[in-house]
Amino acid sequence: MEPTLFKLRVRYVKRGRLRYLGHLEVAHTIERVVRRAGLPYAVTQGFSPHMRVAFSSALPVGTCSESEWYDLVLTEYVPAHQALQRLVAATPADLAPVEAAYVDIRAKALTAYLTRAVYRIDLSLAAGLAIPASAIEGALERIRERGSIAYLRGKKTKQLDVARTLKSFRVASAPCGALQLVLDTRQDNDGSMRPEILLGALDAELAAQYLPDVAPRPLETGISSFACFASCSIVRVEQTPEADEA
Repeated sequence: MEPTLFKLRVRYVKRGRLRYLGHLEVAHTIERVVRRAGLPYAVTQGFSPHMRVAFSSALPVGTCSESEWYDLVLTEYVPAHQALQRLVAATPADLAPVEAAYVDIRAKALTAYLTRAVYRIDLSLAAGLAIPASAIEGALERIRERGSIAYLRGKKTKQLDVARTLKSFRVASAPCGALQLVLDTRQDNDGSMRPEILLGALDAELAAQYLPDVAPRPLETGISSFACFASCSIVRVEQTPEADEA
């Protein structure tokens, strides 16, 4: 029997001003894109039918990405390269799709399949500070050894499980006194790395050593200001399955 539904898996970026869109805003934008592209999308059954499209794990607001994904279920086969061209033409450049391919209609949901994520964080130090990469590594190791980070989400106190979600990291010096962190992380239904929370904890750890007169501030979700860093850029560069599922 010929298949009647087709699952198109699309990788797209999130850059520029659109990095400040929340997950639901991105989802609504992609749905409008699919309609503009004129692709024959499937809809759910029931009282309130909606487009059958599912996304990879939510990206923190303000974080860029080179590796976001969505699965779009189609009712007719459209060659993948043609579908990609139509999506590119209909999508804002800062959410541009970069690849598309069909997967089995029964393939795992993206949130269950993509359980690893790599983040790159580019940092510049505050004026007058000279913190070597080795000190950054030591501070990150101490944070990981403590196991978790308490932070505020609204009025609620949450815990980031660093011991489980941070698989490995590396720190390198970059030109002009900048630093680059690469985080290899786990993400699943039990929790995901929040790089902005880890960065806030790192800033507090370094400030206690290098800026002892600066009063510590509570860690919160969202866009933060730092004592030790003049600027930072966080990019999710990759999402992959575990090696044994690839």
